[in-house]
Amino acid sequence: MIPSQPKPSFFNSRSAQGLVFYLNFCLIVAAGFAWAFYSSSLTWFEQTKSEEKVTALRLVDAFVQNYSQIRATLGPKAPVPATFRAHAIDFFNKSDPEKGGEFRLLWVGRDGRQIATAPADAAMAATIESFAQVSDPKPHSEFLDVGDGLMFRTVYPSFAQQQSCVDCHNQLQPDQHWKLGDLMGAFAIDVPARPYIQKSFLQAAGLGVGLFLLLGAAGLTAFLVHFKQAREREAAQVSLAKSEERFRDYAATASDWFWEQDETLRFVYTSPGAPNIVARDVRGKTRRDLVKEGDNFGVSEAQLKAHEADLEARRPFTNMRFQRWGQDGEIRYISVSGLPVFDPGGAFRGYRGTGRDVTAEVEAEMELGRRVEERTGELRKAQSELVRREKLSTLGQLTATVAHELRNPLSAIRNTVFAVRESVKGSGMNLDRPLGRVERNIQRCDRIITDLLDFTRMRELSCAQVEADPWLHEILDEQRLPEGVKVKRAFAAPGRRVSFDSERMRRVVINLVENAAQAMSDPTAAGERSITVRTWADDASFHLAIEDTGPGIAREVLAKVFEPLFSTKSFGTGLGLPTVKQIVEQHGGTVEISSEIGAGTKVLVRLPGVMAEEIAA
Repeated sequence: MIPSQPKPSFFNSRSAQGLVFYLNFCLIVAAGFAWAFYSSSLTWFEQTKSEEKVTALRLVDAFVQNYSQIRATLGPKAPVPATFRAHAIDFFNKSDPEKGGEFRLLWVGRDGRQIATAPADAAMAATIESFAQVSDPKPHSEFLDVGDGLMFRTVYPSFAQQQSCVDCHNQLQPDQHWKLGDLMGAFAIDVPARPYIQKSFLQAAGLGVGLFLLLGAAGLTAFLVHFKQAREREAAQVSLAKSEERFRDYAATASDWFWEQDETLRFVYTSPGAPNIVARDVRGKTRRDLVKEGDNFGVSEAQLKAHEADLEARRPFTNMRFQRWGQDGEIRYISVSGLPVFDPGGAFRGYRGTGRDVTAEVEAEMELGRRVEERTGELRKAQSELVRREKLSTLGQLTATVAHELRNPLSAIRNTVFAVRESVKGSGMNLDRPLGRVERNIQRCDRIITDLLDFTRMRELSCAQVEADPWLHEILDEQRLPEGVKVKRAFAAPGRRVSFDSERMRRVVINLVENAAQAMSDPTAAGERSITVRTWADDASFHLAIEDTGPGIAREVLAKVFEPLFSTKSFGTGLGLPTVKQIVEQHGGTVEISSEIGAGTKVLVRLPGVMAEEIAA
C-alpha cells in the first residue's frame, strides 16, 4: 500500500525557497535604494549648510571691517572692533534663547592669544591654527561630536585687514606684536546635526521598508499561486500510483492449479498443471528438493530461506515465484501461494495452495517496467522542463511588474536630479559629486532591472556565419581587467566559421571573462593571476574554454551556479552564469563547468555547426 501523503506545507516547499531568494533580492534592492537616499540627504545637508554659513560669516566679517573703518567717526567712547564684535555676538546668542540650542555663533581668538574668547575645544583650536599654515585658507566645515552632541561646525578665518584693527589689538595686547595679514582668530558656527540625520535616516528607512513590503507582497502572491499549482500536480501523481497498485492487486488473484503438502512439507497432491508446462511427479518431495533437482529454478538462496522461514513459522505466503521449462522449450514463470492447515485440535497438518502460470504477467511486468521507466524518464524530463518554464514565467511576470514599479520612481528621481542640476547652475553651489552619485546609483538599479528582463524574455536569435577566432580577439581586446590579471589566448580554430547570434554570444564571453576576473580580484593572492581562453573545433562542434587560476569553487556551490538569482558575491543579481547557459542552449549547444579548490575554474562551451573557411566561401 502506498501511504497517504500529508498535504505539503508551503513553508517546506520549493516555492517557499524561491520566495526566500526573491525576498533577499528585494531586501537588497530596498536597502540600496534607502542607502542612496540617506547618503544623498547627508551630502545635500553638508553642501547646503556649509555654503549658507560661510555666506553668513562673510557678512559678519564684512560688517566688523566696516565698523573698524568708521569707528573714528563715532568718538573716543566707541568700543574697539574686537569688543564690539564680541558683545554683538554675545547679544545675538542671547537674543533668542529658543534658538540657542539650534544655532551658536562664536568669534574666537587663537589659542593663547585671544582677547576675550578662546576656542571652544581642541578641535576648534587645531582648525584655527591650520589656517595659519596655508597661504590661502578656506572655510572649514565638518561633523563633530562635542559636549552638546553631534554638531555641524563651520569655521571661517579672520585676518587683520585694517591697520586700525591691528592698532587696537596691539593696545590691548602689547606683547603680541600684531601686524597686517596676521590670523587673529575665526568665526565659528555650530549647528546641531543629529535631528536632521535622524529624520533623514527615518525617511530612508521608511522608503526602504515600503519598497520591500510592496515587492514582497507581489512576490508572495505569485509564489502562493505557483505552490497551489505544484500541489495539484503532486496529488494527481499520488492518485495515479494508487490506481496502479490496485490493478496489480487484482491481477495477482488468479490461480491455475492446486497443490497440498503434509506436515513434513512434502507434496502429497497436485492437480493437473497448465497444459504448456512440462509435467513432473513431485509427490514425496519438498520444494527445496525440486530446486536442487533443477525442476524448479530461478530461486535464489535468500528467497528460498525466506520461504522456508514462513513455512517454519506456519505463516501464509503469497506469490512465491520460480521458473519451469515449458512444453515449447521456453522458460515459464510460476507463482504459488499457500495457507497453513490445522486440524480441529490445532495441530499443524501441512499447506494447501494454488499455482499459476504468470509468464504473461511477468513479461507484461517486465515490459511495463521498461515502459514505466521510459515514461517516467520522459515525465521527469517534461516535469523538469515544465517547472523550469513555470519558474521563468513566474520570474518573468514578477520581473515585469518589478521593472514597471521601479522604473517609474527611478525616472522621477532621474528627472528630479536633472532639475536640481539645472537649478543650481550659476548659483555657485557645487553639487556635481552628490548628483553624480545619485545618477550612478540610478544607472546601477536600471542595469539590474535590464539584466532580469533580458534573462526572463528569451529573444529570437539573429544568427550569421562568424569566423570565431578573430571575433574572440576583438571582444578580448575590449575587456578591462583588474591590474595584474593577464589574458592568455590559445586559439586553435583558424578559418572556422560558426553560426550564432554575435551579440548574444558576446554576452556569454563577457560574462565568463568577468566572472573569471572577479574571482582573481585580490591583488595580494599568491601565484599567477591569469585567464586562458582556448578554442578548437572538430567536424561537428566548436569548443570555447575559459580557464582561470583563481581560488576555485566549492562543490556545494558549484552545483548551484546555474540557478537564477544564486550568487556568492556581495553585489550583482546572480544571473551571469544562468544567462550564459540560457544563451548557449538556445543555440543548441552545451555549457559545462568544473572547478578545483586552489587550482581554478574552467567553463567549456560547445556550439554545433562548424564550417571550414573554404567551404563557407
